[in-house]
Amino acid sequence: MAILGGKFVYFCNRACKVDYLQSLRPGVLSAEVQTAEPPPTAPRSPPPKATSETPQPRADRAEDAVAVEDSEPASVPLLEALADDPPVDEVDSFEHEPLPPSQLESERSAEEPRERVGVPRILSAGAVGAGLLSLGLPLAGGAAPGARTALALGAIAFAMLRQATGTRTHFREGWLTVAALAGCGASLAWSQARISPHASTIAALTGLAAAAAVVVRELVERERRPVEEARSRLAAELTITARVITAEGSRDVDHAEVRAGEVVLLVAGDVAPVDGVVASGEATIVPWIDAPLEIVVREGEAVLAGAALLAGSLRLTTTRTGADRGLARLALSAGSGVDVAAPLPRLARQIATRGAPATALLAGAAALAISSSLSMAIAVASATLLALSAEATAAIVAASHARAHLRAQQRSGIIYKDAAAFDRAGRVDIAVACARGTLLLGEPEIVSVDGYGAWDTARVLSLAAALANGSTHPFALAIARAARAGGVKVANVRNTIHDGAGVTALDAAGDRIVLGRRAFLLSERVGVAAADARVGDLEAQGRSALLLACAGKIVGLVALQDGLRAGARAAVQRLLDAHIEPVMLSGESRETCETIGAALDIEHVRPEVMAADRGAEVRALADGGSVVAVIGRAPDDDSALGAADVSLALGAAGSAPGEWSVALASDDVRDAVLALTIPRTASEIARRALMLGLVPGVACALSLSLGWAPLWLGPLAGVVGTLAAALYARD
Repeated sequence: MAILGGKFVYFCNRACKVDYLQSLRPGVLSAEVQTAEPPPTAPRSPPPKATSETPQPRADRAEDAVAVEDSEPASVPLLEALADDPPVDEVDSFEHEPLPPSQLESERSAEEPRERVGVPRILSAGAVGAGLLSLGLPLAGGAAPGARTALALGAIAFAMLRQATGTRTHFREGWLTVAALAGCGASLAWSQARISPHASTIAALTGLAAAAAVVVRELVERERRPVEEARSRLAAELTITARVITAEGSRDVDHAEVRAGEVVLLVAGDVAPVDGVVASGEATIVPWIDAPLEIVVREGEAVLAGAALLAGSLRLTTTRTGADRGLARLALSAGSGVDVAAPLPRLARQIATRGAPATALLAGAAALAISSSLSMAIAVASATLLALSAEATAAIVAASHARAHLRAQQRSGIIYKDAAAFDRAGRVDIAVACARGTLLLGEPEIVSVDGYGAWDTARVLSLAAALANGSTHPFALAIARAARAGGVKVANVRNTIHDGAGVTALDAAGDRIVLGRRAFLLSERVGVAAADARVGDLEAQGRSALLLACAGKIVGLVALQDGLRAGARAAVQRLLDAHIEPVMLSGESRETCETIGAALDIEHVRPEVMAADRGAEVRALADGGSVVAVIGRAPDDDSALGAADVSLALGAAGSAPGEWSVALASDDVRDAVLALTIPRTASEIARRALMLGLVPGVACALSLSLGWAPLWLGPLAGVVGTLAAALYARD
């Protein structure tokens, strides 16, 4: 047993433990390696006060969290610790005593140094202080105009330097604010040189502009900070060493060096370094980082990079590596992430880079026509540019989209293919659910077997099992299970043909055997009148009826029932609440579909549609101009998923790249609906935040161009608009 990352990890024997620990990345603490006996704990008394003779606590106290004897080294090399480690069978379980609150606080303060005051904060304080001081000097009386001008220009310099620091989505961000500040400074210098009557007004604008620009910048970075921290954490979590299987054995490589198609070995305690599909093995995993559930994965199922193995082992065939992994795309920098590529953030940026400068130039031209003063015209243009604060609003809209992407991943393991897929998911009008395996469990059970004429139930089940042999359809698997459970001997048949709607074959006597739903038997020219009433009763109960015919006559009936999937009703209700029309697509009869639909509150059902024909049904729904999403499973529902505007594949996160618009790590239909409602809500919030951010600036720009408002109102309007957009986008 060992404690790794604060968790207990159990091994089959000592050799297994040694091999595993040697494969870990460097930096494993000795406290995480030694498990022979618990190390002695620190005294419970508060630590003595520091004096000049007392050594100060070290900043790297992570390895000194437990007090040890003077003769014992502070940390033990990994291999030395393993050498003295007894066999696992001799190690008893133990518990760590919690540290007292006073000591716990001292440990935290040593491990987490206080945040230092950086250059951006110094520049911000300088800009705000100098700007406000330039405004307050006239109130104090007797201030020289030169001192006020110097303070205002100093505030502008601080504010322009502040624009060059902090997080940015691309290298040109902030140039509009810099241009506005430069315009204010130039206008002030020009008015002072020409002894303009507007010098005092422009000086007030300049000081306030510097302070307002810094406030706006701080608001933007405050909105971005959680996104950047989440991305950094994702990137750190996904920096994993992979154990690649080769002809000679295995080798440890960086995750970025793994190539698609290579097989990676995972054992209990490992984290998947790549996206992939299980080639062999079975394991219990946490399917994505911070997932609130555990699932069991088997051969053929997809696994997302970042999934943690709790038990079992897997051989994973790599599908994506490096920056192409599903979660790694979320960890990209803002400049290349989905938050700036989505249509609405892109529109906001175009407004900022094109609309705002054009509006400022028009306002300046109008002011020049009214006042005939060049310095006043430049000041009006600069105040208008600050009032619009379009760049800040665009950044807030982009951050809102980024938060929505991260929220979708953290809550439900939802991975969008790209920004366009995220946008389309938010515009869906119709959501089509393939019933089997999505709304229904996909594991039907036989509820009754009827025989007609001289045929008893055992003979009917024997022949039905013979026809179902070799098929992977859920009905065929249910019949095979029932035959095995009842000890029924499977009959001999030949020339079996499975065509999706039913099965045909020849029995030992050469008679033609047909098994399928009522519509299939009618297409095979078999009369079903003898079983019509019974089939109607079963379908009215939401059950499926398979008819068995021999030599053109009905000889038996097999009734099956599939249960509703957990969360199916809640998923449908969420669609209705979001004003998205739910549609159920199924191969069952109309009566069965309507019964199931009534239980789920789905009015629009498309019955008797085989898997191969579902793509045409989805395209027919989209012909009316609606944006159609399909929720299903690959590969059973590939036809419908491929025809959808937005395809949502359950349990497909980590599968082959470029297949579906949205891939989910879970198989819960509620998560699929969440993948539609999150971008819908995010787009609505971002749209309104954009309007809130621009309206004060547009109104102020109009007033400034006509001379109806004082210049200092421009920077204030920019702060108000940015604050309103930030508060609304955060909610």
